[in-house]
Amino acid sequence: MIQIQLTGRKYEIDKELKKYINRKLGKLDKYLPRQHKAKGMSVEIFRDPSGKEDNRYRVKAILEVAGPDLVAETATINPHSAIDIVEQKLRLQIKKYKDKNSPRRFRVKEMWDRFRD
Repeated sequence: MIQIQLTGRKYEIDKELKKYINRKLGKLDKYLPRQHKAKGMSVEIFRDPSGKEDNRYRVKAILEVAGPDLVAETATINPHSAIDIVEQKLRLQIKKYKDKNSPRRFRVKEMWDRFRD
């Protein structure tokens, strides 16, 4: 499980939201390759009172891995839905990271493309 550092700007994070963040984002390290374990994650929740009605809460998550960090950011009306969107964005980035940094013999996409052509 990833160690998550939570910060709230202009927003106080309650226990329920902390539990939700740990449940959704804490287990993303299982998608990483074994040799590239996550060092940590920082999640920042910002409540923007001057933002549009649709973009009231901004969530930014930075997953620290070997090489460049994986960053996902979104803004929605609800912090829970913003966490869900950030999770999906990070999963896609982890998939690309895994494909790029895994040993050549495990790159299934490249083999599949060669097989199709």
